[in-house]
Amino acid sequence: MTAQLSYWVLPVADTERAVAFFSAVLGWEFSEPGSMGGRHVLDSEPWGGIGPAESGGPSAPRLAFSPDDLDAAIARVRDLGGTATESAEASGYGRWVECTDDQGTAFALFTAAVAD
Repeated sequence: MTAQLSYWVLPVADTERAVAFFSAVLGWEFSEPGSMGGRHVLDSEPWGGIGPAESGGPSAPRLAFSPDDLDAAIARVRDLGGTATESAEASGYGRWVECTDDQGTAFALFTAAVAD
């Protein structure tokens, strides 16, 4: 089983200030705000975004990895003492699962939606 980094999120206190800052510093172009107030970075590889930091939540970047078999990876996380939420559709982009490893390090597993 292999997995690649497929998405990242920078939690920010003020999304619009972050858009202005990262546009000026890194030249990033952003999507319009989504339903949760976040913005996708349209010209990064791998794809990423910025979004409102949760009150008391993580302030470190969040990383999402795409395993070959999402269901097998979820089972393996749990078997090895980590945690994994039930997978949820990520706004039509694919399945997203919030996880922690056996030491409490947060990460996500993601698989993109298949285009018709």
